[in-house]
Amino acid sequence: MKKFLLLFLMLFSVPCGAQNLIDAKKVDHVGVFDDWNAYIFKDKKEKVCFVSSMPLKSTGEYTRRGDVFLIVSHRPDEQMFDVLTVVAGYTYMPRSEVQFRVGNVKANLFTSEDTAWAKNLKTDEEIARAMNKAVRVTVRGITIEGVETYDVFSMKGFNNAMEAINRLCRQPVGFNE
Repeated sequence: MKKFLLLFLMLFSVPCGAQNLIDAKKVDHVGVFDDWNAYIFKDKKEKVCFVSSMPLKSTGEYTRRGDVFLIVSHRPDEQMFDVLTVVAGYTYMPRSEVQFRVGNVKANLFTSEDTAWAKNLKTDEEIARAMNKAVRVTVRGITIEGVETYDVFSMKGFNNAMEAINRLCRQPVGFNE
């Protein structure tokens, strides 16, 4: 899990274009909330809070696949909240989109390498609100080899994990409305 945390922080908690390494020792595990974990990273320059979960079920005709994560993060210093990240455990087909579904919300996420994101912060916010009320999330992607994958994530514990990071990273009013 530490390997994942270091990778996540290297890729997503520093400003775009910054290539400095982040000390994994500065990542604190806030707690386990059923199927979700909460974390905080702090240094002199920034603070990042995030929750993560691994899928309950993953299907596809792949022979090998790395760890898969669904992540929601807050970067209060940049006024970025509820940022969705999907780490696939494989390299996505270039220029492909990931089909993300939670409750009645459907979104096509853009991809780069092994990661997918919502196309804008408004979509992130809409997804986070739906996740707050959902039982499960489904994610469909296509590997670089053209294999379709399907992941199902439990939302059990998501609300409590989000409450923990909201307290630590001062989520703006309105998240739980």
